[in-house]
Amino acid sequence: MSDDRPLFPPRSPDELESPSTGADGMAPRPPDPSSSAPGSTETLSAGQAAPAAFVAPPVPDAGPTPITVNRPEFFVNHADKIINETRKPGILEGSTLSRHRIKQEPIAREGQWAETWQQALDPAGLHPRKHVLIIVAPRSYGSTTLALHLLAEHTGEETDIVKLDADWQTPKVGWLPAEERHAYQVDLKDPEHDRITADFLTMLEEHAGLLEKLGCYLVLNVAKDLWTDHYVSVQSGIHVVHLNEPPLAQSVVEARLRARKAPGLVAYLHSVDKTKASLNRLDAVEAARTADSIMLAWQEHERLTDSSLPMDVPASWSALDAGLAERITSALSDWRDKLDILFGETVSVHGGKDKSLPLEDRCLLLALAVRQSAPMPEVAEAARDLQQIISVDAAGGSGFASTASAAFAGRGLRRRVVDAGAGVGSHDEVVFDQPGYGRAVLTYVWDNYEVMREPLLKWLTSGDGSDTNEHVVDAIAALTLRHGNIGHLVQLGSPTYPVKKELLSALLVQAVQDEHVGRQVWSILYSWASVKERATTVVTTCRQVLSTPDVTTSQARMAMVRLRRAANSGHESAWSEVLKAFAEQAQRPAGVTRLITEVRAWQQSGRSRGAGSAAFLALMSVPGTTTPWLLSDEVPSEVDVKRALQDLLGDIVTAPDAINHLTTWIRQSATDPDTYARVRDGLLPVLRGQKIFKASVSLMQALEHVSVDGDTNAANDFWDRLVDPRVRTVIQLNRDPA
Repeated sequence: MSDDRPLFPPRSPDELESPSTGADGMAPRPPDPSSSAPGSTETLSAGQAAPAAFVAPPVPDAGPTPITVNRPEFFVNHADKIINETRKPGILEGSTLSRHRIKQEPIAREGQWAETWQQALDPAGLHPRKHVLIIVAPRSYGSTTLALHLLAEHTGEETDIVKLDADWQTPKVGWLPAEERHAYQVDLKDPEHDRITADFLTMLEEHAGLLEKLGCYLVLNVAKDLWTDHYVSVQSGIHVVHLNEPPLAQSVVEARLRARKAPGLVAYLHSVDKTKASLNRLDAVEAARTADSIMLAWQEHERLTDSSLPMDVPASWSALDAGLAERITSALSDWRDKLDILFGETVSVHGGKDKSLPLEDRCLLLALAVRQSAPMPEVAEAARDLQQIISVDAAGGSGFASTASAAFAGRGLRRRVVDAGAGVGSHDEVVFDQPGYGRAVLTYVWDNYEVMREPLLKWLTSGDGSDTNEHVVDAIAALTLRHGNIGHLVQLGSPTYPVKKELLSALLVQAVQDEHVGRQVWSILYSWASVKERATTVVTTCRQVLSTPDVTTSQARMAMVRLRRAANSGHESAWSEVLKAFAEQAQRPAGVTRLITEVRAWQQSGRSRGAGSAAFLALMSVPGTTTPWLLSDEVPSEVDVKRALQDLLGDIVTAPDAINHLTTWIRQSATDPDTYARVRDGLLPVLRGQKIFKASVSLMQALEHVSVDGDTNAANDFWDRLVDPRVRTVIQLNRDPA
């Protein structure tokens, strides 16, 4: 057996769409190397006597001839390495993180966090106590941050830290990677796919032994509600710690402000009026958002006062800017006391004004909360639209029956805007420069008025294209993903829901990047990819994800799987959109690699048209010199360019695009006779054949005005070489493509 012969056959990319595929498009992985199946490599390496010659049973569909190993001791001693290499295409993937960058990220290690940190380390405090560490913590407590910092500070500098994406249907040890000098971290937070079982822990104990041999570490961050009091023996290779408290919010906020080069804002944080704003009871995620709110408050203060960032700590409390201090206090308030009044029951107040807002003012406040700053007519229209939606729902479709006289008898719009907490400029520009308050208003209404959720979504997703802006998308994302539930997102994606494709795609791009629901959203996109009404939305979303500069390997793979599914769905509109997405990928080296994978899978599957044909058409536009890239030596040998071109030219749908690309190839190479000759001679075998005769003629018609070296006409040159002299008088080239 040659050393590079795989023990298991590589997984076909088309398995991603086989009947055994999961909802998220992930195919079953190869057998678990730590299984107790008879003849498994783990059993052999445990010390059993090996026969004189070990015969590995044939793998289904891999050919009839078994692999005979005449040196069984070599096979046994290297079984772990062989399995590790051959399983690589079918295991969890992730991103390699910079150790230096992790250490630079802020972390507050106090109280129970310090205790948990110490419990996770060996007695000397140098390395993780075991090679498999499980951290059980409630969601949003920041346990992932703790895990990554632990690996960054207590594993060797030569160890790569990899954050894995658990894109499985259920946890399986066989899907966990194990490479020398690697430290892996994976979050298990999806209630549908990440529940830990006793069998998984049993297999994980065996896997811990393999990790120890390779000098690897694995940290699993498990959501507390997914950990049902499992028992793990102290003698096993697994160590379990429980994180029952979030980090101190004050420390988290201060650390993040210093990390963002704004230590001067820490003094303002200390000056906050504790009766108006409190950092108590905030979890790690909320504390991080609080730091962002403080930075946002300062930026707004800078814009309005033209002041500079307090880079250094003020010398005394008297040096604090009173306006900025008040703005930060406002940003840190949860506003619930004020909102309880504004959204309280409207009552008559003797000798004073009732502060509870009437319906129309509540609609106005929500419009301000979403838009922040906008022309007054736009805000007024948005408020009216929301009130109309609410009233129609309340009246069972009969509409809102208020009269103009009743509205005219009330306060004017400017007075209402001011009472709601906004300002009005001299040009009727409404400015609601309280982003923290705006976010609090939206979440308050969402949480306290369940009946308002449906009208809010209808309102936010209505309007013309100008409403598809960052503020609207952020507002929808903040509400629909607020509690880690994707039910409202599924509702927005329903073919019957009147949401614009651009708005839905922008929302989905945010959702797939959310650490709490991202994997669930990817699963939704997989199911939508084959639905005619939503396939183009999936393509648009994946296209935006792939164009993100910091897209991870795992995100790119997920996006490509869904683009493939959309292209193979049989919907022409989806295929055309996938072609555009692939054409963008062809302009980037990483994208070219992904497209080559699609072409290889296409040619192996024998599919007539789909993602592979779109990928090859996109590769025809890869930038190159006068020699087309697909005819250069850079193309992998397993890609059959001739066969692909013949398939495309023989298909009435793909032929026009292929001819356009070929025309471009020939025109670009025509400036150099030698290059032109190489391109021409490479294309002549492709263009011969009865099935593509019509396409060949169309290509020659397109080359009518292309001259080579200012002398030879390319159309005549191809005609003379392709058409038999005996039939040229019978079949003549029509020079007019029309």
